[in-house]
Amino acid sequence: MTLLLLRRWAWAMLAFPLAAPAAEPAPAMLTLLEGTATLVRGVARYALAEGVRLQSGDILEIGESSIAEMEFADGAALTLGPDSRVLAAALPRSATARGDFYVPQGVAKFGRVKPEARLRVTTPVGTVQPAEGAAVLRVSGSGMQVFAEGGPVAITGQPRRGAPAETLRLRTGEFSSGKSVQRGGVRPRPTPEFIAALPRLFLDPLPSRLARVKDRPAQPRQMDVVTYAMVETWLKAPYAIRRPMPARFRALADDPAFREALIANMRFHPEWDRVLFPEKYEPKEPGTPGAAAPPPPAGAR
Repeated sequence: MTLLLLRRWAWAMLAFPLAAPAAEPAPAMLTLLEGTATLVRGVARYALAEGVRLQSGDILEIGESSIAEMEFADGAALTLGPDSRVLAAALPRSATARGDFYVPQGVAKFGRVKPEARLRVTTPVGTVQPAEGAAVLRVSGSGMQVFAEGGPVAITGQPRRGAPAETLRLRTGEFSSGKSVQRGGVRPRPTPEFIAALPRLFLDPLPSRLARVKDRPAQPRQMDVVTYAMVETWLKAPYAIRRPMPARFRALADDPAFREALIANMRFHPEWDRVLFPEKYEPKEPGTPGAAAPPPPAGAR
């Protein structure tokens, strides 16, 4: 292992501890895992296991033919299907606290959502906010599908130039599908193709498993330090999602391969230019080419 890699591991361990202090309840725990799933925390990647305490900022990637479920303190749950990816931008610490997630691909299901909950999922198509009960969404290259399985769901599209973002409100049982959020895409029930594509465990309510694991927390197993390819989806996400990424992955800017990939893809994340080339943004000394002229004396016209 090189000295650079050792430094990266040390930085990851110091800046991003694996577990929250025991006296502080975790905002969410992984209570179900069938198959494999990985966790990206800080600049390191880990293998997940049932009982792992999750933190805001965690990235979960679910393996092929795998299922994972996280449960929150208020009893609500988020289940993730095969090949799903989610960034837990903000995990709710109470029944009324905001929970923000970004899902660029995959299938996800909210269950046991309370009326006072403030849960929101952002996707490349729009945002989904379940108001109560259960809701299922599927994100792929063909767009987004949303099923209001057990309660109303609000879907807000991406804002367009000169027009506000459109919001749809699905009633229980209704289904929306399309590459954009539009009223013409709402149906009274989900299509047979949508139901057939869902994992088997999504078809019925899952019982809570939080009581089984909350007093026996597990630690994720360390795997490796992330590469550019591992986090490319998040580095190229919409700006609101990728905005904290330079601070998070700054330590990897010294890694030659990571740095080279950042430079090659700079047009997708221009905010990294300031990290890689800080000298370009330093104030110029008066009299140097490109420096601003000194202000005129007070009272000068």
